[in-house]
Amino acid sequence: MKRMLSLLLVVALGVLAWALPAPEAEESPTIVPRAVVAVTSNHSTCPWAFSDGAIDTFFVAQTDEDADLRFTFPVGGKVRKTVEEPQIGPAATALSLAAVLNQGVSPAVVEFSSGSSAAGIVETGEGVLAADVCPSALSKIWHLPGGSTLEGQTLRLVLFNPYSDDARASVAVTSEAGFEPIPELESVTVAGRSWKVIDLGKLLPLRESISVAVDMKQGVVTPAMVLSEGDDQAVWTNEGQADQWDFPVADAGGLTPRLSISNDGATPVDYEIDGYSTTGAEIALLTGTIDGRSQVQLDVSGLAEGVFGLRLRTSGPVAATLIADDGVRVAATAGVTVSATRWMLPGFGLAGVSTLWVMNAGAETTTVTYRFLDAGGALGEVEKVAVPPGRVLAVPTVPIGASALVVESSYPISVAWTMERDGAIAYASAVPMAGQ
Repeated sequence: MKRMLSLLLVVALGVLAWALPAPEAEESPTIVPRAVVAVTSNHSTCPWAFSDGAIDTFFVAQTDEDADLRFTFPVGGKVRKTVEEPQIGPAATALSLAAVLNQGVSPAVVEFSSGSSAAGIVETGEGVLAADVCPSALSKIWHLPGGSTLEGQTLRLVLFNPYSDDARASVAVTSEAGFEPIPELESVTVAGRSWKVIDLGKLLPLRESISVAVDMKQGVVTPAMVLSEGDDQAVWTNEGQADQWDFPVADAGGLTPRLSISNDGATPVDYEIDGYSTTGAEIALLTGTIDGRSQVQLDVSGLAEGVFGLRLRTSGPVAATLIADDGVRVAATAGVTVSATRWMLPGFGLAGVSTLWVMNAGAETTTVTYRFLDAGGALGEVEKVAVPPGRVLAVPTVPIGASALVVESSYPISVAWTMERDGAIAYASAVPMAGQ
């Protein structure tokens, strides 16, 4: 049986780091910072988690070193619960939301005494599977392409404010029809230590592609997109824009992958999409141009036979999300903007059959080692694989009760992972470890 966190529930006393007032947000910067969805840090914010009688969400805290963990659950302007636990690293603790608050939506903040740490969530239930990393940075502008509100789909935008001060944001939405003026989203206030869920399907029904930009005017929020299709669900977040995005997994098998790209700048941006297969077979190259302040959603299912990954390169900064579905299953993930030699995968192996995806866009064969973790430390032996240059390697794993994976390589690589269970599927990106 998985060694889970023994719960120590305490009423929050004293002043928590996340109870401090948030700094005033200045005007939006004119220079867009390089996007990093998550890096190893001493805190992570998880804007989406859900628990009821049928669905539960697990928060996974992964550390490379010994660390004290604290999970903080604010509700209605107050810190409702905290869970604290020491962890001897390297290890990964999984905390069930249902064991803490079983009330529906319940975002949380995960804090670590060690900086070499990362957090993620895994949502699971009958026919439901979703996973995402929890952002570790604050941003004044958030970009979340990849949504849609076609028949049979539900699209929600979650804005989570973990601080004591109220936050105010302007939410801009674009679709295949262009900019969508929505008066109620021009100024959205999120009270301190609370969240707001916006049903974009009610505001903009029957849109094939939707991209959202959250521009902070006061305080700080962390947003997430939640797309439901059939019984399955996908969750993703983003922080900024970049001129290169890697998606080590585009099609995990039997799905229709689409790449959603948003250009919030004033000038057009050229793009180029390269594919990487597991066999080294030649893959078609996609090129095009995205007009200023617009977005596109590209069907990339015809790029290659079988499973494959993608690299998006652009002439200017863009945001990008990969969505894959088949009418019953749905998965989505933001890409990674850096290659690295050490990666954390919080949530890997927790609730289904997980597959490690490694993309080697370099010129040399790289040796990759990986090891499972749970709350007690390392599980099993260190495994080793070789990834030829210009290829993607899919590494299916046997469930052994793990809740995370740590990956190292001899040359920089890009890493993602997928999980399948009971007819549902989840995609998630990995977290590059700091100091590389």
